[in-house]
Amino acid sequence: MKLANILILLLLAGRVLGSGALDHGEALTGYDTRFVNDAGRIYTAPDPAAPGGITGILPVGELTHALAVNSERVQVYRALPGSNQFRFENLPVGKYDLILVTKDRRVYEGLRLGAVLTELPPASRLNLETRIAKADAYFNRHLIHRCGLVNERILAFVERIRDRQILTQGGDVVNANIRRLEIIELTQATDDWQMTQTRHVYRQYEPVEPSPPFLRHTYVPALSGIRVVTTSKELGTISIPKE
Repeated sequence: MKLANILILLLLAGRVLGSGALDHGEALTGYDTRFVNDAGRIYTAPDPAAPGGITGILPVGELTHALAVNSERVQVYRALPGSNQFRFENLPVGKYDLILVTKDRRVYEGLRLGAVLTELPPASRLNLETRIAKADAYFNRHLIHRCGLVNERILAFVERIRDRQILTQGGDVVNANIRRLEIIELTQATDDWQMTQTRHVYRQYEPVEPSPPFLRHTYVPALSGIRVVTTSKELGTISIPKE
């Protein structure tokens, strides 16, 4: 069987081959992804000795991903989604912000990105957009869903899409698009911006589609700053703001 056909079969089965040009930090799908912590992967393995956890119910949509980001935006844990419910287990003590992605292309998040930005000067806003776009030219489209200001740093929640041809190192065509979510930190230098760090939180292959839409975004305060100690934190049904 040709390599391209094997890759397509793997993608259809919901798995990503982590080699060559395909290995850009994507995570395997399925329950065993909680324990993936290899180089190039984006999810943090849970700590078997940690007794903390988070459970909740999303009142709208069917979950595909439920993610918990720690305060330092270093560790990202993936829960076991079940229809509209999620359960994080073995979380270390700390505060977490949640990101929920649904099958109907919606993203709900409670990221602590700082104070709401007042309107930036046009030149500064343009430079910010340009800097984020150029930070990863592999993705040909991007959208800043939300950004805030923390101690003269901008934190931005950004979605990227690649809907151009994807090749393996062997030159075979992968019949898929890629969608990624990340949290970017930038500092200002004069009227320009410099990206100081980024944390990928989601990366998924999708069927080829011309100009796929970005995820519909909603900020949900109930998903922000959830304190986990030594027991499971039960959130119940999440309150979603009306659009």
